[in-house]
Amino acid sequence: MRLLSKLIERTSHTSFPTAVALYGGLRSFLAVHQGPQRGGAVWIARLGNERQVIEATIAQSGKQVAESSWTELKFHWWPDRRALAQLMRIISKTRAKSRRDNYLRSRRRLFRLIALLRRRYEFFRVLRVVELIAFYSRYVNILEQGQFNLAVTSNHSNPHGIAFNLAARKCGIPVVLISHGMPVQPVARLSFNLAVVHCEAARRTYINEGCQMARVLVHSRRRDYAPMPTKLPERLTVGVFLCKDVNEKRLLTLLERLLEHPRVSRILVRPHPTNLWEGLESWIAARNDPRVRSSANHSVVRDLDASHIVLAGNSSVLIEAVNAGRPSAYVTDLDHGAPDIHEFVASGLIYPLAGDVAFEPAALLHFYQRPDWENKLRLFANLDEDETVVAQRIGAALRELIEAGQEPKAESLSKAGTLRM
Repeated sequence: MRLLSKLIERTSHTSFPTAVALYGGLRSFLAVHQGPQRGGAVWIARLGNERQVIEATIAQSGKQVAESSWTELKFHWWPDRRALAQLMRIISKTRAKSRRDNYLRSRRRLFRLIALLRRRYEFFRVLRVVELIAFYSRYVNILEQGQFNLAVTSNHSNPHGIAFNLAARKCGIPVVLISHGMPVQPVARLSFNLAVVHCEAARRTYINEGCQMARVLVHSRRRDYAPMPTKLPERLTVGVFLCKDVNEKRLLTLLERLLEHPRVSRILVRPHPTNLWEGLESWIAARNDPRVRSSANHSVVRDLDASHIVLAGNSSVLIEAVNAGRPSAYVTDLDHGAPDIHEFVASGLIYPLAGDVAFEPAALLHFYQRPDWENKLRLFANLDEDETVVAQRIGAALRELIEAGQEPKAESLSKAGTLRM
């Protein structure tokens, strides 16, 4: 990405950036693979955490939902042969003249759009727009060919997630959001017939950002809840949970400072599933310190269980950590996102650890012993509803949408924007 960014800067006055944008759109169009079935519920999951939360929710929603027809539109780096065939038909000279003319008009509009966006925005924003258009075109093609009655996603912010929502809406298919973490602002103003969100704070964010949600349910965190300890062991294992866009210098400074602390006997570094810093493993190997190791565990819960204290940046794992009774700290500048993007520190939920603040386990633990702290946790973790009860509600809502197979009226959807069940 860095090499491409430099190349784009050097060739900004040529047609090369436009060609790269078109290539990105073409790759997006061909990456979506059509499933074997053309009816029932359709869903997408590009990342592991998206897949995990959707599959778990479906499995816990009851036999009738789990045994319904589910089709995943998968993403692969190699082109989908049906998408490739469709593209060839579009540009084939043997097609009818009217369709050929439509194709040429669409291509000219796309070139004009890219040129306009390039004058106003940086290249990677332009690339995102082209990718969104490509994903949308592909999804519409797939959904119009089938008889789908439900569209499920866990992504609402990347081009493929936004495009999936808009394509389903165009085809009159009810859309369900099953979120896997806190929403990152700004949030796209999308509409959902059902949203299963991370917590009450997440629900408020969606509403405040203009999303329309006919029905909202909140994931339960009651089963994983554990009270904060009254005392920490003398020898500590510190878990450092990373976002994908790591600030390498801040991370290395943090690890060096932790290694200097007399109570830290072990550091467990958990990379993000899509970690963008390839130098992490090399640094750990070069450090050659048995106290530092990178997690190879697929389970976040197991790494939380193995940690006495958790440090992270702009990550929803901080909610999971404090809910599991692990004193945690938000490390400023650990990633390249905006400071305290989810307002964990501003709300009083998470202890702040700035660059010039020493790592003090006693002060960290004291922060979570405040009498009002658990009430702050309830804003970010649903502790009052049992998982079984929430699963039954989700199952009932999914069955209702599957059986109806049609989109609610627009006026009822907009009026139900702040409804929580």
